[in-house]
Amino acid sequence: MNGHQHQETFPDESTVLEEPSNNSPRALALSTIVLENSIELNDQLDLANDPGCLNEIRTDCDPAEVVGARECDEPCIDSDSNANLDDLLENTRLEELCITNSFIRELQNASLEGIHSNLDKEALDRLRNPPTTLFMLEDQPDLQLALELFLGSLKASVDVYNTARAAVLKRHPEDNLPSYDQMKKLLEQITGVGSIVHPMCRNTCVAFTGPFADLDICPKCREPKRCPTSGKIQQEFHTMPIGPILQALWRNPQSAHQFEYRRRKTREIIESLRNNAGKLSSYEDFFHGSDYLEQIQKGNITDNDIVLMFSIDGAQLYAHKASDCWIYLWVILDISPEERYKKDFVIPGGFIPGPKKPKNLDSFLFPGLYHLASLQKEGLIIWDAALDQKFKSQLFLGINTADGPAMAYLNGLVGHHGKFGCRLYCPTPGRHKTNGPHYYPALLKPVDYEIAGCDHQDISHFSLTVSHSHYFTNLRYLLQSPNDTQYKKRRLETGIVKPTIFLGLPPNSTLPIPRCFGSDIMHLSTFNLSDLFLHLWRGLIDHDPLDPPSNWPWAVLQGKVWESHGRDVAAATPYLPGSFDRPPRNIAEKMNSGYKAWEWLLYLYGLAPALLFGILPDPYYSHFCKLVQAMRIIQQYSINSADLVLADNLLRSFVYEFEVLYYQRREDRLHFCRQSIHALLHLASEVTRIGPPICSSQWTMERTIGNLGEEIRQPSNPFANLSQRGLLRCQVNALTAIIPDLKPPKCNLPRGAIDIGGGYVLLRAQDRCSRYMSVREAAAFKNYLEGQHSLTLGEDWLPKVTRWARLLLPNGQVSRSRWKEELKPINKIRTARNVKGLLSTLAAISIYSPPLPSLLIRSHGTFASCKYFGDNNLSIIDVTCIKAVVAMIPHSPPGVENEDKHFYLVERPGLDIANLGSNIQEVFNEES
Repeated sequence: MNGHQHQETFPDESTVLEEPSNNSPRALALSTIVLENSIELNDQLDLANDPGCLNEIRTDCDPAEVVGARECDEPCIDSDSNANLDDLLENTRLEELCITNSFIRELQNASLEGIHSNLDKEALDRLRNPPTTLFMLEDQPDLQLALELFLGSLKASVDVYNTARAAVLKRHPEDNLPSYDQMKKLLEQITGVGSIVHPMCRNTCVAFTGPFADLDICPKCREPKRCPTSGKIQQEFHTMPIGPILQALWRNPQSAHQFEYRRRKTREIIESLRNNAGKLSSYEDFFHGSDYLEQIQKGNITDNDIVLMFSIDGAQLYAHKASDCWIYLWVILDISPEERYKKDFVIPGGFIPGPKKPKNLDSFLFPGLYHLASLQKEGLIIWDAALDQKFKSQLFLGINTADGPAMAYLNGLVGHHGKFGCRLYCPTPGRHKTNGPHYYPALLKPVDYEIAGCDHQDISHFSLTVSHSHYFTNLRYLLQSPNDTQYKKRRLETGIVKPTIFLGLPPNSTLPIPRCFGSDIMHLSTFNLSDLFLHLWRGLIDHDPLDPPSNWPWAVLQGKVWESHGRDVAAATPYLPGSFDRPPRNIAEKMNSGYKAWEWLLYLYGLAPALLFGILPDPYYSHFCKLVQAMRIIQQYSINSADLVLADNLLRSFVYEFEVLYYQRREDRLHFCRQSIHALLHLASEVTRIGPPICSSQWTMERTIGNLGEEIRQPSNPFANLSQRGLLRCQVNALTAIIPDLKPPKCNLPRGAIDIGGGYVLLRAQDRCSRYMSVREAAAFKNYLEGQHSLTLGEDWLPKVTRWARLLLPNGQVSRSRWKEELKPINKIRTARNVKGLLSTLAAISIYSPPLPSLLIRSHGTFASCKYFGDNNLSIIDVTCIKAVVAMIPHSPPGVENEDKHFYLVERPGLDIANLGSNIQEVFNEES
């Protein structure tokens, strides 16, 4: 095992290396900002399964064929009847599987009037007969005042509302202002939004729903449902039905217009496919994915329907206290990405109190899914206030997202340590160590390795695809297990633990199982990959006694090198603009102190290519940079098809080289090959299937957990308080959609700001009076005017201009000028005067040099080191040519004299999507 090593051949670098383009945007140092004084959706399309670009570089090799997987002859569940599903679930013998099947069958039979609906007559009637008039406040001044007071005190305690109400009544005793409790009832009456409350085990084992509804004790821990002394329910959880919330969002023309985005975007995509031989030039949303387009072609999604995303995750409410709970939410994909991830349209669906993990998650999801299934079967009646007409909408569940542990609950698969541990149900089997319980997805066979069931030959990294055709065959095989011994054997062979509860939803109202379960770019790109590589580079990963880290050439981040590296990370903070959000802290000191996902993102894909240069030896450095370049592409909101092909090549090359460089076909290093490495092989193809992964990532969930957690006001009972805040969030979202005048006014421009069009705004500070340009600035201005406008100016021409301190860009970033930034010490600012743009036409800028080509090539385009010339290389451009604020961080590249000032480029990862959901007021509040 520790003897001879196989010699691996690396793929041709030319297939994965992109040379820097002469037309690429260059980094610019902003010196001064100057204001110059003068198709129908039902059309049948001839679409391939992959309307993108990756199908041109695929082979027909299927890993299932490579390893001799079970013959696939099971048809998918069709959309015509439940016959296939009934046939699939019959002959199930094991009790746990029968319970799961019971939940699925209850969903099959879901009805708004069913025994599990839990809707009272009034709520049911409103759901089927929604209000068809606008809600007006003009003739209800007391109610308007009460609502404004209530909304104004949302983030405060109940006492704040009560105190304000008392003060108003003291001055105007004739006013009729409801109490806080009365206001909560009024909210439910106006919006129709409430919660469904169910009992649950106080130990969070199960919820007493579905087949558990009539039980009096927990089937897991035997804890009674009710308190033995008082007879009261011991613990409850809340579910917020999605139907009334969606109806409310259509009850005003302003919010109803938001739903036009999906229809418009779908028509544009279809037209683009027709005009480009069925190919897409870019992927910008879930609707660009082949799975969605296939459902459009089949007629399962029409103009009137609403497409939803389901997301679930666990949350720890307090850092140093047992306070875990689970939250799931709905995201309305019909609304544009610029709005759908904001609090107004992210809908909390349910809260599962902790602090223990649920032992049967299906029982907690059941009420929300039962309501969804009922509406999918019956249709949701909606009044469109914009058109003043009713229509029936079918709710289509587009995609389900979760982190790794939660996804195993959702999809019913074995999880990352199973033999078939890929969350996308890839048919690639893992390998385990001798007598080891865990499987690892190493595609290269270890040397001298003959473990039965794991000794299959090498699987090509460059032909690996995902195939779901064998899922139902394997599920049937599992369900028919005659005893527990056979069940464990078949679970190992199939990678399935149980059928997913989502099988109970109407098959024409969701993507096929298991394709409806997506990837998780947030946890993968941050926590998962950083944990692996930092443990490798620091020599802390588990290892065999005969394979000490002292023999690893990559284990370089140790001792003083590690401490110095941490200081370099922290030293970059002043040069990272405020729009980059939280800067990475000293990684050597703070890595184990709650290092956030965003910090990992900026560190790995921003700082690390520069800071690891000269520390991490080749070929490990070059190998890491392939990951960085690919992930910078994959994490964008809009992904160009050519870039996607590049990212796919880079990722496949990266995974292959990872096994060659680190794992080296050694059985004792199989644990290096984690599912987080394997998942990279599927990222590009997932883009063509369901759009950019950032659009269905857990970033939205993380933000929601954060802002809901901030609203908790009862630390003694945080779970109940969180549920109430979630319900209130749903009601307020519905209320402000019905009555948009109750929303805070959209932020007006601050005093003195000037909108110059195109989303660009000049922000103060501003020169009190015009001042003469410097000689070098004037020369640059003169060159611009003579070149662009054919003017002839004298040699002594020296104009006066008015300087501005800040420029708001269309992407929400604020760029500052050197004029104001240089007035502050470096430790008191977050530099924001470096910008990326296209050189064309007014701001005075200092242009950096082109990046050092040697570093750029060695780092696969991730390490751009430029020389700064200051006033020696000034130019004039139109401010609308500025596209983004970037970071330029000082460093000393090897082989370059110290007096030459060099800076390396860092762009905000996933800028397009990361800015979505942000508050423009924060921009105006930036320190000037």
